[in-house]
Amino acid sequence: MSALLTAPFFEIGPKNLLRRPDLEDLARAAGAAGREFDVTVVLTVPNVMVAPIAELDTGVLVFGQSMDTDRLGASFGRVTAEGLLDAGAAGVMLNHDADPLDSATVAATVDRAHEVGLDTIVCAGTASAALAFTALAPSAVLIEPPDLIGTIGGVERDWVRPLTEEMHRVDARVLAMHAGGVSSPLIARGIMAAGADGTGSTSGVLTAQDPLVAAGYFIAAARTGWDDARMTAEH
Repeated sequence: MSALLTAPFFEIGPKNLLRRPDLEDLARAAGAAGREFDVTVVLTVPNVMVAPIAELDTGVLVFGQSMDTDRLGASFGRVTAEGLLDAGAAGVMLNHDADPLDSATVAATVDRAHEVGLDTIVCAGTASAALAFTALAPSAVLIEPPDLIGTIGGVERDWVRPLTEEMHRVDARVLAMHAGGVSSPLIARGIMAAGADGTGSTSGVLTAQDPLVAAGYFIAAARTGWDDARMTAEH
């Protein structure tokens, strides 16, 4: 597995909501905040935007939004692992709620990505899926309960700590990311304080009055929550 994706980390996935100039501004702001607070920042962008955003060298890890299992050859219209790597991607997100894959395809795509050195974040909607995907040894598993996606997320996430611990027992190398309804920095901090390796937000950042400032607040909160968890563990 690649060592680029490390904890603590924060992911922003703007789907197809932004044009290139806004993506560039977001990458610069998120990269600066990542450096300031010592948080690994992942920006998951449309595959056609991987190269221009990666070439900015802002410090964010640029992830593609999908990948096929095809090897180099005469295929057409497919996204290969080599193509993403050559475009400058650090990794790829797989099995997103808006682009689901069957389990066999997830396994094959994780293997292909890791063959060329790409990190992988695999999305899971349930605890059982998270544990199954952890066994595939991706870089990280994102647990995002479907009923929290797109909400304000005002619920007690009592599953974060026990599920993270269970995932780490399956494979301690796989990072546990918890998200869904992360509408405020306070929620991001709480998730990290509960023991998550990473969290993320799209709507919470992009619907803010100033998304660039909001990105910094969320990333700072992720760091604070991570430190909270370390302090709790020491006492």
